[in-house]
Amino acid sequence: MGFCKNISRCLFFAAALVAALSIISCSGGEKSDNFDIQFEIPESLTLPSDASEIQFRIQFGKSPESSDLIAFEDEGGVFNTSAITRISARYFSCEVYDGMTSGIYNVYVQRGAVRKKMGRMSVVFADDVELDGDNNVYGVVTCGDKKLKGVVVSDGVETAVTDENGIYQFKSEKRLGYVFISVPSGYEVSSDGVLPKFHAQLTLSSSMPERADFVLKEAPDQTDHTMLVFGDIHLAARNNDRNQFREFTDDVNDWLSANKGKSIYGMTLGDMTWDLYWVTNKYAFEEYLADANAIQGLQIFHTIGNHDHEMSMAGDFDTVTKYRKEIAPTYYSFNIGEIHYVVLDDIECTNSGAGDRTYNNKVVNEQLDWLEKDLSYVSKDTPVVVAMHAPLYSDLGFLSVGNSSRLKELLEPFPEVHFMTGHTHKMYNTDKLSEEKIYEHNSAAVCATWWWTGKYNNGMNICQDGTPGGYRIFDVDGKSFSWVYKPTGASEKIQFRTYDANSITMSANAWVPDANDEGKKIFEKYAKDWKNGSNENYVYINVWDYDPSWTVTVTENGSNLEVEKVSVADPLHLIAYTSISINGNSKEPTFPTSQTRHMFRCQASSPNSTLSVKVTDRFGNVYEEVMARPKDFDLETYRY
Repeated sequence: MGFCKNISRCLFFAAALVAALSIISCSGGEKSDNFDIQFEIPESLTLPSDASEIQFRIQFGKSPESSDLIAFEDEGGVFNTSAITRISARYFSCEVYDGMTSGIYNVYVQRGAVRKKMGRMSVVFADDVELDGDNNVYGVVTCGDKKLKGVVVSDGVETAVTDENGIYQFKSEKRLGYVFISVPSGYEVSSDGVLPKFHAQLTLSSSMPERADFVLKEAPDQTDHTMLVFGDIHLAARNNDRNQFREFTDDVNDWLSANKGKSIYGMTLGDMTWDLYWVTNKYAFEEYLADANAIQGLQIFHTIGNHDHEMSMAGDFDTVTKYRKEIAPTYYSFNIGEIHYVVLDDIECTNSGAGDRTYNNKVVNEQLDWLEKDLSYVSKDTPVVVAMHAPLYSDLGFLSVGNSSRLKELLEPFPEVHFMTGHTHKMYNTDKLSEEKIYEHNSAAVCATWWWTGKYNNGMNICQDGTPGGYRIFDVDGKSFSWVYKPTGASEKIQFRTYDANSITMSANAWVPDANDEGKKIFEKYAKDWKNGSNENYVYINVWDYDPSWTVTVTENGSNLEVEKVSVADPLHLIAYTSISINGNSKEPTFPTSQTRHMFRCQASSPNSTLSVKVTDRFGNVYEEVMARPKDFDLETYRY
């Protein structure tokens, strides 16, 4: 007998119960020895439209009592209770209360006046689905009582859209082990902490039909929204990183609190962790999520980085198994307002699994094949934002990602494309909007110089090019974009630093006194721009989010000074990291100070004049500093 295409209600029920389950203990709330109950709550439960009961599986023999009630709290905060109908050794059932509809519910056990939260699940009341042909992945997409048409669904290879009944179906090899939706504009999915739940695991063989339903909620005010963009985080339980990260999450929470009422989302750019320390420091994705969940009320869409690959495995497929299971698909899309967002994995692992950590910066053809299908559903007047880890362009303007020609070709029909990238731990922008309709924002790292500068200098964390650790605030007004960089612990009104070269002398004896001769030579190599100091009244200005549409003006006694763009090492990073590293071991630093390509220089007429420095970004925002000179050069002068 072949598989019955009219899926029975019992199979609905069974599929829901074998879906990925979140085991929730009854911790928290009022404590009582005789209130020790544990049972499994499915992330998503599909029931026939006339279902009368909901069944749960008991954990560790700790069942509720027959007199207990199961309380369901809907998204509006309204509670309804259901009586327990049956209890066995492994399962118990409760009533479907009158008027219960599809939606997302917090689930409680209620005993007398005491109510204890057990978990959260989505419930879908669905009619039977008739499968066509050999289709083996299917489901229903709903919002409350509405069945949503036109929602794009994919397994990373095949794509489909929901019909007028909210039903999708397609044939899948289930190779990647999940199915996801491209969240449509005007809607959101539920969250597990900071993780938006836009995907579901596929656990059955390709010979077995498998159902995954998605319950959405309305988000009507997305046309204007903000995306907070977090570059490399690199948590590894070392260099005091978790304490420093709490300062970052506090900063984000403060910003969110100050901007309540806005539609705000988050996005990482890869390297949230560091697989080298997953085992040795017992810090992997689970620990990262526990720390990231300190950020409150923010859905964060994640991008995979090279350090999020499990390099003890071999090859590009197996190295992402853990990530796919615990974080998200490695590539996917979603829609917010009038913008289509795409997340790609541009790290192609070529490692053997024997200790080498080799990879290419490349978007493999499998992803591009999927992207071609995904973009076919997107109106060609829609701006697109693409997130990936490694930058499309180097800071010198050269393409640096394999298959970039095909990637750009797929994006060419769209009016404006913004790439959000990380990886470099530097800050630079590549503006090709006039010729290729592409703008790339390569973002500085949250961790700056891998949390080292923050550890060495009591929280002063800066990148190799002098950019402070922080994050981008990317504002969308309809189809228009604006952005600003926010240093952690400081206002987004701070967009540059000024240096009085008269006060800077980078002698090895002064800055690396404990280094041997070889160490002093190494320091002098990196500090060559400042070796002899200056008595020529030069002033340097590091404008970290600069692009050619910005202007830098400096006035002395009412007269404009000539300002030129130069490439030099940032002196603050030299003393905040490079000198400390070399002084400690007389070796090449792991992440030394780099040449800063967003540095500007002017020459004052005297060493004691006060300068007015004004930096104007591409949106007309003006940032100013009255620079009293001489200006001291030490860490405390530049502490926020």
